[in-house]
Amino acid sequence: MSLTDKDVAAFRAVVDTLLPAVEGDGPAWTTSPDELGLAEKLPVIFGRLPHDQNRKDMKLFLGLLGSSIGGLLLFGRPKAFTRLDGEARATAILKMEDHPLGLIRGGVKALKTLTGFLWVSTEDASDRPISWAAIGYPGPDGPPPDVPKPISPVPVTSDTQMTCDVVVVGTGAGGGTVAGVLASAGLDVVILEAGDYRNESDFTHLEADAYRDMYLDKTLSTTADGGILILSGATLGGGTVINYTTSFSTPQSVREEWDQVGGFKDVFTGEDYARSIAAVEQRLNVNREHGWPSTRATLMEKGLRDLGWHVDEMPRNVDGCTEQDCGYCTLGCRIGAKRSTLLTYIQDAADHGARIVTGAYVDTVFTDNGIAAGVMAKVGDSILTVKAPVVVLAAGALNTPAILLRSRLGGRATGDYLRLHPVTGVWARFAEPIDPWTGILQTRYSDEFANLDGNGYGFKFETAPLHPLFPAGFIGWENGEQFKRDILGLAYLDIGGILLRDRDHGKVVIRKDGSPVWKYAVSKYDQAHIREGVRRATEMYEAAGAAEVIASTIRPVRWRRGDSIDDFMSGVDNVGYGSNQTSYFTFHQMGSARMGSDPTTSVVDSNNRVHGVEGLYVMDGSCFPTPSGVNPMLSIVSIAHRGATLLAEKIG
Repeated sequence: MSLTDKDVAAFRAVVDTLLPAVEGDGPAWTTSPDELGLAEKLPVIFGRLPHDQNRKDMKLFLGLLGSSIGGLLLFGRPKAFTRLDGEARATAILKMEDHPLGLIRGGVKALKTLTGFLWVSTEDASDRPISWAAIGYPGPDGPPPDVPKPISPVPVTSDTQMTCDVVVVGTGAGGGTVAGVLASAGLDVVILEAGDYRNESDFTHLEADAYRDMYLDKTLSTTADGGILILSGATLGGGTVINYTTSFSTPQSVREEWDQVGGFKDVFTGEDYARSIAAVEQRLNVNREHGWPSTRATLMEKGLRDLGWHVDEMPRNVDGCTEQDCGYCTLGCRIGAKRSTLLTYIQDAADHGARIVTGAYVDTVFTDNGIAAGVMAKVGDSILTVKAPVVVLAAGALNTPAILLRSRLGGRATGDYLRLHPVTGVWARFAEPIDPWTGILQTRYSDEFANLDGNGYGFKFETAPLHPLFPAGFIGWENGEQFKRDILGLAYLDIGGILLRDRDHGKVVIRKDGSPVWKYAVSKYDQAHIREGVRRATEMYEAAGAAEVIASTIRPVRWRRGDSIDDFMSGVDNVGYGSNQTSYFTFHQMGSARMGSDPTTSVVDSNNRVHGVEGLYVMDGSCFPTPSGVNPMLSIVSIAHRGATLLAEKIG
């Protein structure tokens, strides 16, 4: 499937409308998208979309933009978008943003997000986008260092069969930990990772490179309705290589809830889990000794303290991190300070003889008389068969259930109870530069509103570094000049992240070809908590001295100093908090193969074994009975460590 010239012309009309040349100081303002050739980059992105259905959807939307019938459907005027003048096209975009059909809002939002990405990113460090100079963004902090790779993955270039004691699928917080524990116990382990092996020498610190090479589906996947952008690791070490290093232990209240929901007595509140928490905190060097606050964190803390709200320092899994060396390591930590599974448990596994295959996409688990016997995987054009009496799935909450569903294993609860910790935020503009791409990733947080309903559901405040790509993708559009003003003013912006502990859930299903679909929308119940988060974050930044706050709505709603926050919230309410009304992304995926004693409502038992299938285990974030409510890495590692320790005792 490929784009036609008419498809590209429709995209060109959208880009020209979103980013018109306007009066301003410098080429970022006055250069048109045509001069930049942005539309001509679309076929490359189109070819990277994760599934044919995504390509069909994009072609359909572009086709509608190029037809008079499409104009009537999309924006209520029987004329092709491509045949309108600039002012009429801008009006048409605003009408599509307000359309009652979420899929139409999602279509225009997707094209706007893509336009922003293309405008501010590059895959060639020598070809700096003109937006960077206007922003004051320096780009990568020099070339990557020359660091040898201490792990040697096994090459697979033809159909291959391997045998082992245990095959582990996935190398993130779950799989990497499992592999390290089992290999260190003397077991013969084969590790399969769908991503590639990248270390410090590969970290260019170009956003486009990192999102293409180390994130799931090249960061082009969303939930089924396009409402939530999905961010998940897809590299050796998984999300631990590109996350924020935030290392919260599972809260005691959540541990108690997990035992209660799972029908357990002391799986999570017992000594086994407590010992595993202590062990992984030591191995990952979790500490509060590297928490120098960035300007972002300082501003958030000021607002919180002035209001008398909770604020505390974050624990982080780092060693040797310095204030000067950070800000970029969601694109890979060049100094090796981030204690990812790549540098800890996977290295342990390799040192104890584990065989690692990268680029291995696991299709199914096969069984023999109802007992796990191994997995089938694709490595490029080759088929890899790994025979093992024990299979551990740790492909994450997005893909572990898909493997089970393709294998017809796991029971009726497989794929259900998917939680995403949906994240939105407000963008706070200050009078003085913040340079939000600098400083330690995350060092402060607030739990002031973590228990809004009395049952443990609410939200956390966190902040994070801002490089150009995400603001360009997620700040809404009202007209071309204002959009450029927002993005080119990035040096003065802060982000107040609202991390929701979602009470309600979605589901993982598979298409006919076996590929996963993630069905999830923020429920009305959880939207009420998001609304509270937007209000409270605005109050926080008002106290911190912000000149302006912008909601992450598809069309921006703005509070300016002296304005009524009640009026601001009415404006946000008018846009809405549902899919493709407010922009969301997910860093944390949980719960789609959850632990529990009842096979009708869970997938794995107290020892992480899949109900009814001897030798098949799940040890990753999909095991969570309910969402963790905190950044989940340490909880995943702890579950994996406990499960792997018990498994090693059983089969060692």
